[in-house]
Amino acid sequence: MTNSMTVSSNTAARLELWLLCALLFVLPTLEGPKNAMFGFYLIVWAGRRFSVTGLRSLRLDAIEYSLLALIAACTVATIANWPFPNGVKGLWDTLRFTLLFWCIYRAGYNDSQHRSLAIAVTAGLIVGLAFGIFELASGRIPQLQLHSAGVLTQSAMYVSMVFVLALGVFLTRWLPRSGNAGTGRRRWPWLASLFAMSAALVIMGSRGAFLALALILACLALLVNRARLWALLAGGAVVVVAALFAIYSVDDGDRITASAHARLNPERFTVSNFERYEYFRVGVAQIREGGSLWFGLGPRNLRSIDMSRLHFNPPLRLSGAHIAKLGHAHNLFLTKLVEEGVVGLAALVFFFGLVARGLWRAWRRQEWYDWRWFAAFGALAVPVIAGSVNTPFFQEHAMLAMALMAIFMRSSQPVGHRR
Repeated sequence: MTNSMTVSSNTAARLELWLLCALLFVLPTLEGPKNAMFGFYLIVWAGRRFSVTGLRSLRLDAIEYSLLALIAACTVATIANWPFPNGVKGLWDTLRFTLLFWCIYRAGYNDSQHRSLAIAVTAGLIVGLAFGIFELASGRIPQLQLHSAGVLTQSAMYVSMVFVLALGVFLTRWLPRSGNAGTGRRRWPWLASLFAMSAALVIMGSRGAFLALALILACLALLVNRARLWALLAGGAVVVVAALFAIYSVDDGDRITASAHARLNPERFTVSNFERYEYFRVGVAQIREGGSLWFGLGPRNLRSIDMSRLHFNPPLRLSGAHIAKLGHAHNLFLTKLVEEGVVGLAALVFFFGLVARGLWRAWRRQEWYDWRWFAAFGALAVPVIAGSVNTPFFQEHAMLAMALMAIFMRSSQPVGHRR
């Protein structure tokens, strides 16, 4: 009886990990399987852990209270503004990424299982990029993006986070702090994935992603401070800049080159900067005059802003078509403030602050040279830096970020405090 229960428990544990790996693999590419895998994962996860006794003895820590604060703020903003066009979409989005974080954080996965998750994330992205290239080359999409990870800017943020993860795995095997470096068989697949992601980012031409990665890589180079890393990054920067100039100078010979050329057009930069500034002004005006400071307009409800109630000096220079497609304020913090008010913004900043504190404490303890630290650093820094000039924290790139931060926050706890 005991043996059969043990076998059943081991099977359920393997199934749970397989479902999570499958979810992270299909996350950027397949919409239907992604939702199915997430639902099955939650069912298996809860089935393995749910008990009345466990609920009674449940003790939450600060990071888990911050997750509850994110859910509560989004719920209140939804209820306070109900009904509105997008309904519960924003609330469901928040529930997805908070539940994913909480499940991974509570699960107690070991180092080997964490590595399996990292492989699933990276392999899933490479497959997603290959599919995106196929769609672009065949004319199905006008610019390179992941099939199920949002528009180009969101897809570029997704790629950037996985880039930092893969860099962390490669560096800790190539330049270990102690012991011997790993074999080429263990290192080079990660280096190859870095080259593939670099090429994808060049084709995407997202300035927010480039800015985030440049600042992150500069910070990591200073922290690691190894000559071989400086040489690698310098060589990579030269190759990327040369590729950018080459793409800009050649004719539009195929759809991939044409897409990259259009993204790197200085005229597009000027128009994009203009639109971004005007969207900022809309968000600021709504906060100043909209009368919804505490609980906002409701998650994913920025389009319901009543422009007739707002005053702009000088007048707003957006066309009716641009106003009609207004989806966010091109700044994740401003968007959060407009949609969920001071309460929602405070909850988000509180959560980000706890993750930043965890990264800082691991660095102070000299326990930061681990791929999970790199992954969480990228998962926090990319959305904050790139999101400050573009997309809010939501959808697939938020789910990826929460998964990577949960892996680190769990692994950074002292062994005696891990549940």
